[in-house]
Amino acid sequence: MESIMFFTLLGLCVGLAAGTQEAGLKSFDLNKFLGFWYEIAFASKITAYDSAPKEVKMGAMVVNMEENLLALTTTYYNEDHCVLEKVGAAQADHPGKFKVTRISGNKEVVVVDTDYKTYAIMDITFPVAGEVQRAMNLYSRSLDHTDEALSKFQKKALEHGFSARDINVLKRDCE
Repeated sequence: MESIMFFTLLGLCVGLAAGTQEAGLKSFDLNKFLGFWYEIAFASKITAYDSAPKEVKMGAMVVNMEENLLALTTTYYNEDHCVLEKVGAAQADHPGKFKVTRISGNKEVVVVDTDYKTYAIMDITFPVAGEVQRAMNLYSRSLDHTDEALSKFQKKALEHGFSARDINVLKRDCE
């Protein structure tokens, strides 16, 4: 009797642990994902974002293939100027998961949800001052993102441990 209860509890714990580890999409079509994406929103617990009362402007990302690597070209606004950055990414151990190699530290990016045509939600882990940090980003194919995509992003961010205060919608600025 005790052994049956033990195995039942063990099975329940394994099931709960498996349910909390979302590895991203079960299938991922890289060819559909390639192209231009606007960064619409992000969720982060990093204090630099928490203390900044200023609005953060939208960025953009172009995803292409170069040889056997993803080539990610990103633009974003950094305090008083725009930054253009190009990095490579390699496919990791499952579909929709990538390792980005940068001088400032490697990132692991997981595409959590996408419909390929209008939105993509990504979960990102990266080192900051010796600690692993997480962020989530919402990308859109157009500047006019949908409320449905933003709602999905907010729900996913909350599921991944972010609070409503950690979620930031970026300022649309075409300068």
